[in-house]
Amino acid sequence: MSPTFSIFIPVYRESDLLRSLLERLIADPYKEKEIFVVIDEPTIRSLRLVRDFASSVYFIWNGKRKGKANVLNDLVTKSRGEILLFLDSDVLIDESSKSFLQKIAKEIADADIVEMKKRVLRDSFVARLASYDYLGFNFTSWFFSRKLGKCLGMNGAAFAIRREAFERLGGFRRVIVEDLDIATRAFIKGLRYKFVEDISVSTKAPSSWREWFEQRKRWGIGGALWFKEYFNNLKEIVKDHPGVLLPCLLFIFPSLPFFLFTLFMPDDLHIKALYLSIIVLSTQTSLLLPPIAFTSTSLAFMRNLFLMVGSIGAYTTIFYVIARKLGFIFNPVEFVLFYIIYSPLWLLIIIVSLVKVYTGIKKLDVSWKI
Repeated sequence: MSPTFSIFIPVYRESDLLRSLLERLIADPYKEKEIFVVIDEPTIRSLRLVRDFASSVYFIWNGKRKGKANVLNDLVTKSRGEILLFLDSDVLIDESSKSFLQKIAKEIADADIVEMKKRVLRDSFVARLASYDYLGFNFTSWFFSRKLGKCLGMNGAAFAIRREAFERLGGFRRVIVEDLDIATRAFIKGLRYKFVEDISVSTKAPSSWREWFEQRKRWGIGGALWFKEYFNNLKEIVKDHPGVLLPCLLFIFPSLPFFLFTLFMPDDLHIKALYLSIIVLSTQTSLLLPPIAFTSTSLAFMRNLFLMVGSIGAYTTIFYVIARKLGFIFNPVEFVLFYIIYSPLWLLIIIVSLVKVYTGIKKLDVSWKI
């Protein structure tokens, strides 16, 4: 007998993509399924969906915010499925993922958690840059899955988990990054994880820099709190699996190597070496290269420029190969802009968030999630 799916979709107020998502789930040929949609502070538009899908979907609406973790934990207790599928309300199931639920049921047969590939709806400039961020996330999950069969974190926009595994973990905790948190606890407990690249969804990314900053500030604080809570565990994991964790860190934060190099590498040694090289070169060529023209400032600038160009070239090549493997769109110009603008901003937000958390900031805006 096929296992039953319990599908959970939390909504805050409304979602532009929810109708399409429900239509696809209802039309999916997999029979053993139940769909729950919980809406905090529903709008008139959301209530229309309740009317249109009332015969196929269990709707729960709350007049005030109860928080994502709270409502999902409550819904699980009301469900009967052996497989729990969590979907954000702003995702679309890709047309290529035919028999979506059947594929998940097949893949989870030898796993406790299955995560689907996430693309970004490239409907704005910011979203197109964010797609390379998601490419790094996807590859990291794929790498953990292939190397360890476990994963420290995942994108909670679309994942399935066995009921017994969810109950063993105690469900979601009231934290900002509840998906990262439950994945880390699953890793520590040794639950089996699988990233499946031929089951995919597309998710809505912020369409403006203002929306992006608000989202990333929340993620940054959540990530910093996660890092502080699991610091001792992370030290052991790095010690046990350095060949997996450290490379993945470089894919999640592509600007990190350049940042660390410029921050910790002493200037004097490289400037002197470059200065001597110029002197030697000027004596061996017919072209006059007067060393006096190169001040220490210009030499430092040249060093950083060469480092950046080399780093961009290396990362562009690597991400292009990964994009081909995972079926992502890749545009070199977009990627360069991602590398020199988007990635450093995201890294800076993480650094600032860590400082805030470790200096004892009192008031944190954690949004509706908890």
